[in-house]
Amino acid sequence: MKKLWAATVISAFFLIVGVFNPSFAMDRELGVYLLAQQSQEKSAEADKDVDEDDEYDDEYDDEVVKINDPLIRLNRDFYLLNDGLYVVFFKPAAKVYNKIIPDEIRLSVKNFFYNLRFPIRFVNCLLQAKGTKAMEEFATFFLNTTVGFVGIQTPAAYYESLPPSPEDLGQTLAVWGLGNGFFIMYPILGPSTLRDSADFIDSYFLDPVNWLRYQRFGGYSWRTTVAITAYDKFNKLSFQIGDIDALKEAAFDPYIAVRDAYIEHRNKLIAE
Repeated sequence: MKKLWAATVISAFFLIVGVFNPSFAMDRELGVYLLAQQSQEKSAEADKDVDEDDEYDDEYDDEVVKINDPLIRLNRDFYLLNDGLYVVFFKPAAKVYNKIIPDEIRLSVKNFFYNLRFPIRFVNCLLQAKGTKAMEEFATFFLNTTVGFVGIQTPAAYYESLPPSPEDLGQTLAVWGLGNGFFIMYPILGPSTLRDSADFIDSYFLDPVNWLRYQRFGGYSWRTTVAITAYDKFNKLSFQIGDIDALKEAAFDPYIAVRDAYIEHRNKLIAE
C-alpha cells in the first residue's frame, strides 16, 4: 500500500511538471510580441493626446480583435493558480537549474526536442496543403538531424530559405474555417482556445516521445514518457524567466494582456 501511495505521489509530480506551461510562458516570440504590443499601446495613447482625429480612432477600433471569453472569472482564477505555481516552485527551481547547467547544454536539449517533434509540423503542413512549407520542414529536419547531430545543433538556421514553420492542429483547423470558439485558461497548461485544444491530439498521436508508451517501441511505461516530457518543458521554462517577469511588470492587467497576446499571436501564425 505504501509503495502504491509513493508511486502515485511521484507520478503526480512528474505530470504537473511535464505538462506545465505557465499561462504567460509561451514561446519567446510571443514574449517579444507582447512587449512590443505594450510599447505600441503607450505610443498610441501619446498620439491620442496630441491628435484626437476621429478618423484615426475609427481605424484603430476596426483593428481591435473581439475575444470570446465567457469563462473569464474561472479563467482568472486558473491564471492566478498558474502564476502562484510559477512564483513559488517553478521559478526558483529554474534559477537553480540555470546556475548548474550551462547555457550550451540547455540550448542543445531545447533544439533536440524541437527537431524530434518534426512529425507534428510536417503532417499539419500537408493537412493545410502547404506543400512548399512541408518540403522546407523536411529539409530542415534532415539537415539538423544529420549535420546537426540529431538536432542538438541547427545548421538549417543559416539558410533563409528554410524558415521555421511551427504548424499544429489548431492552425490546421483554422485554415479549414473553424473559429477560435472561446478562450480557455487551463490550470497548469496555460492559455488556449476551444479550437487550439485540438493540439492535444497532435501530442498524443504525432509526438515521438509519446510513442514510447507502446510495446512495439520498446515497452517503456507511461512514466518514462511523462518524465521525458517533464524535463523538456522545464528546460524550455529555464529560458523564459526573464520574459515572463518582464511581461508581468509591463501589463496593467496580466490576465487580459496574456489573453489578448495569445489570440493575436495565434492569428499571426495562422496568417503566415
